[in-house]
Amino acid sequence: MTAATTRTRTRLADQLLPREVTSWVRAMAWASLLTNALLIVSGGAVRLTGSGLGCPTWPRCTDDSWTNTPAMGIHGYIEFGNRTLTFLLALVAVLTALAVWRLRDRHPSFLRIAVALGVGIVVQAVVGGVTVRTGLNPWVVGIHFVISAVLVALAAVLVDRTRRVSLRHVAVAERGGQLTGPEARGARVLAVVLGVCAGLAIYLGTLVTGTGPHSGDAGGVARHTFDAYLVARVHAVPVYVLVAGTGVGVVAAFVRGWPGALRRILVALAVVVAAQAAIGYYQYFNGVPILAVALHMVGAAVLATVATMVVEKTYAVSARRDEPLAPGPSSDVLTRT
Repeated sequence: MTAATTRTRTRLADQLLPREVTSWVRAMAWASLLTNALLIVSGGAVRLTGSGLGCPTWPRCTDDSWTNTPAMGIHGYIEFGNRTLTFLLALVAVLTALAVWRLRDRHPSFLRIAVALGVGIVVQAVVGGVTVRTGLNPWVVGIHFVISAVLVALAAVLVDRTRRVSLRHVAVAERGGQLTGPEARGARVLAVVLGVCAGLAIYLGTLVTGTGPHSGDAGGVARHTFDAYLVARVHAVPVYVLVAGTGVGVVAAFVRGWPGALRRILVALAVVVAAQAAIGYYQYFNGVPILAVALHMVGAAVLATVATMVVEKTYAVSARRDEPLAPGPSSDVLTRT
């Protein structure tokens, strides 16, 4: 082995397994977030095109083939395409775990999140198989969607923390101790309420979809037997609380002079919630058209991301300077410069 080859391998190892939080680590965090969000989008495409049983069995696509065949038509391509995303997610999960491996002593939460994402992808694949084998049972389909939302939320936390540790302007903007005393406690309570309501809205949304006309397959697929009007109203309850709580948070953030990073993410949440509410009402009063449902599912992924970031950033800026926040409140960057 030549010296040049050795240097090349060393550089590659340092790139894939860095000793500091580099742009590669941040890129892998973003890749984890975007690929898990993409799975929600592709899953929505499967459901809305009636391709849920395009591959009628699992883990094979058919009893005789691991892949779809031309005879299966467009539904086979769509369902098999959704399945192949698992390999992309698995690759990203492995690269993310490698990227944070050497950081595990200083930032142990990075590795814990990366491992959780990897395990979640395996669980998601198995639940997807159960979904097919149960003939698109709406309860299982709902669990399938919720797992994706949880993985998106975990990846959002990783994005926030890797940026705060490695980017000085983020470290300064989100440093601990900016909210203290009763105001810090109030902000944390509000953030938790917003996060819980966002989670409830997403879960109850799966019950609404499981009651509606988009079963995921053109055949006789079981649906929830809830009253469509009632389940939609129940779904709206946490949405109303989320809208009100977000409004309170935005007003408090500007009136009380909360940190700019927190103000910005609360405004982003307000925009997302308003858009989701508008799309939800539109689809409800217009017979749940496919495009509106698709946009609503994309919005759910965005909502999971932004609501999680509201909670994460609130805890960051309200942490005491000596309070152990998961990756440490940006001490790496603040002490280097």
